[in-house]
Amino acid sequence: MNTSVSILRQLVSFDTTSRNSNLPLIEWVADYLNTRGARVELLHNVSRNKANLLASIGPEQEGGVVLSGHTDVVPVDGQEWSSDPFALVERSGRLYGRGSSDMKGFIASSLAALENWRAMKLLRPLHFAFSYDEEIGCFGAHSLVDRIVGNIPKPAFAIIGEPTDMRIGVAHNGVTGSHTSFRGVAAHASDPSRGVNAIDAAASFVRLLREVAKLPQIADNGCTLNVGRIAGGAATNIIAERCSVRWEYRTARAQDAAVIQETIADYLEGDAFATLDVTSEIELDVPQRKLNVLISDAEMAGRKAAWKRPEPRFERGFGALFSRHITQANKGCDFDFLEGTAPTPDPEIH
Repeated sequence: MNTSVSILRQLVSFDTTSRNSNLPLIEWVADYLNTRGARVELLHNVSRNKANLLASIGPEQEGGVVLSGHTDVVPVDGQEWSSDPFALVERSGRLYGRGSSDMKGFIASSLAALENWRAMKLLRPLHFAFSYDEEIGCFGAHSLVDRIVGNIPKPAFAIIGEPTDMRIGVAHNGVTGSHTSFRGVAAHASDPSRGVNAIDAAASFVRLLREVAKLPQIADNGCTLNVGRIAGGAATNIIAERCSVRWEYRTARAQDAAVIQETIADYLEGDAFATLDVTSEIELDVPQRKLNVLISDAEMAGRKAAWKRPEPRFERGFGALFSRHITQANKGCDFDFLEGTAPTPDPEIH
């Protein structure tokens, strides 16, 4: 059996939905790396029910490569799977299982390639950095990054193995998640005039969010807005006193986020909700990020021509610079420059 597939089968079998502990998976990976000579460290959360993993092979010096992925997956609740989502299956040349693409496939490929890297005389180190709770706010990544910055020689760059069809992204949208709650007045359903229905207010709010998502300055700039959860009411014969809406938006530019924030704030503070108690709290706030890599247009064109792959989703710099090595990784993670002279980095890559 293909080593990558064998490892992936094991990783998928661990139910690392974000609400669960990821320790069984992390401890399995740690043992795999330890038995192959890697220097391994686990970084636990406060409750010690989850952990990041940081491991290294090769010389302890600057200029290495970080291979990074998250170990948690999104829930399968309410989804109609034709097979067990935590048992990898192959159908028509494709592998199916929760997390098989996002991102246990990358982790499995990295671990499988370790056997080849062990046989090399590496002149630069390779670091494996696997985090927890990415799907619900990148909570594990903060301590993992701090550890990398403070405890290992400065790497040249990191490859985050998200499923991008081997296209290199040098930017990501920011994401803001909010919890908006409405409190009205409970009353018996036989006389609605005696109450204030919080569900009605929440429904009006959700309709507004849908309209905001359609605004040209939002929709045309690649922004997205989604209502993920609504909860409210006690019984069908009671005017709902409480209702809450959890929603998020993702923007590429800070000014787009400001438009959404101002529009929502003005609406919630308007006369429509004068008879209700309304609160809105931000639960998650991840800013937009873009790597500013300065490469001349001529050099960019030359690198794209040499790459002979579809253009990266994010066009500037980073994708072209490392495309050759990523392509090699897709064929077996043969990072030849780790054995010899690394490509000269652009000055803006840190």
